[in-house]
Amino acid sequence: MKEEALNAVVDTEEAWLSARLSLDDVARRIAGIDTALDARDVQAVGFPYLLFTFRWESRRWGRTRQELMSCLVDRCQGVSTTLERIEFGSPPASPVLLQPELDTPPLERKARQHVMQVRRHRLKRRAASGLERVERQWVRKPLWRVAARHKRYGDIELLLDGVTGGYYVM
Repeated sequence: MKEEALNAVVDTEEAWLSARLSLDDVARRIAGIDTALDARDVQAVGFPYLLFTFRWESRRWGRTRQELMSCLVDRCQGVSTTLERIEFGSPPASPVLLQPELDTPPLERKARQHVMQVRRHRLKRRAASGLERVERQWVRKPLWRVAARHKRYGDIELLLDGVTGGYYVM
């Protein structure tokens, strides 16, 4: 992680996704990954995302109804994913805040294209128009940066996803 991109002043109000993997559960998760890992240092990290919610009308069996879909877009790399359910929580104590590197308008286009593609796929239609942006919100995803020692491989850094529990070797 770039040190100059950490902990700069954030000029917007940001919500945090609810962490299912708390600080107390990190040691247990590390042991579940590999029993030869010994966690030395754990640091909370807040990864920046934009959450978009889109609405559209659909007709089915003569009835018109409104549907909603949310899309979460990574503000550093532009990767997007749709969400079914969103739970917000509180930030961990003294997190390191990664700063976004991408501008908002291209990320909104990315989210709109992603939702249109998912919608076309679900409805099995060729066209998907009439999307209306309902909400845009700045969101932080909680991650845990773990410095660990492995008996065989030496010093290792892991990044644990606080929402899904997944891990990445850095």
